[in-house]
Amino acid sequence: MAFVKTYFSHDINTLADPKIAIMINIHGIISYAWWWILLEKLAEANDNKLPCNKVTFLGLSIVMEINPETAKFSTRLANVASASNAKLLEIFIKSLVEDCNLLETDGEYFWSPGMLNRVNLREAKNCELREKRRQAGRLGGLAKSKNAKQNVASAKHLLAGAKQNLASLANNIKENNIKDIREREETRETNIENHISMFENEKQNNKAVYDLYMKSIGDISPVIKERLDDLVETYGSERVIVAVNTTAENGGNSIKYVETVAAGNLKKEVNQANGTNKRGGGTRKTQTKTDGTEVDWSKETGEWILSVLPCLF
Repeated sequence: MAFVKTYFSHDINTLADPKIAIMINIHGIISYAWWWILLEKLAEANDNKLPCNKVTFLGLSIVMEINPETAKFSTRLANVASASNAKLLEIFIKSLVEDCNLLETDGEYFWSPGMLNRVNLREAKNCELREKRRQAGRLGGLAKSKNAKQNVASAKHLLAGAKQNLASLANNIKENNIKDIREREETRETNIENHISMFENEKQNNKAVYDLYMKSIGDISPVIKERLDDLVETYGSERVIVAVNTTAENGGNSIKYVETVAAGNLKKEVNQANGTNKRGGGTRKTQTKTDGTEVDWSKETGEWILSVLPCLF
């Protein structure tokens, strides 16, 4: 049996109970107080039962104040008012068992069947409530477990999708990189082929100029190649080679620089062949022909240059 620790029910219609009415009739209205004190002690007891012994009877008589003075109110106890307090309490308990049917006893313990019924009913309700809560918790746990499994499955699905997307992205990046590398290689090969095809049909002496230019100055585009060809045609490959070397030595890095150097070198050679840097015979305007007449340079410069050029090449 459960142990009632703090309270027990007190019916509001207790006085309407015939058993209570019989008790009051026999022992007086004071017995109503004795009854509730006795129920409180039974509620405190283990298994809601008290032992039938002198110690219990004496202790209860003190608490309930059953003595010869208070026993006068009870027709049953008044006849034995000279008995001890413990004996008066024992007689009262026996009357509640035999006359009122409010208590029961097995000779060793006594108890209130009404209290036990209420305690058992309360315990049954508590057990039912605990079982409902347990079932609710179990169902809730099953639902949570189901949801957890669904969440895990969903998470695995999302993870698989993410891995697939990453793999696809990595593959795309790899393919794009390979494509870029392939395009760069193709472009490089095309440029090389263009350079090769550009020089395949050229004269051997021009190829030496191309090689020197690429080694000393930089790459040759079709435009630069054409201008180098013009230089070779105008000045000859040897002078162009000298011009390229001079350009590289002076830190030049353009075809324009080579053209300027080539023209400057030719001018120096022309001046040297003409003797203007060594002769002291005055300017062209004061020079005379062999027959004593003055030279008209506006008419003869072109012929003179043409006469000099063959000896320079």
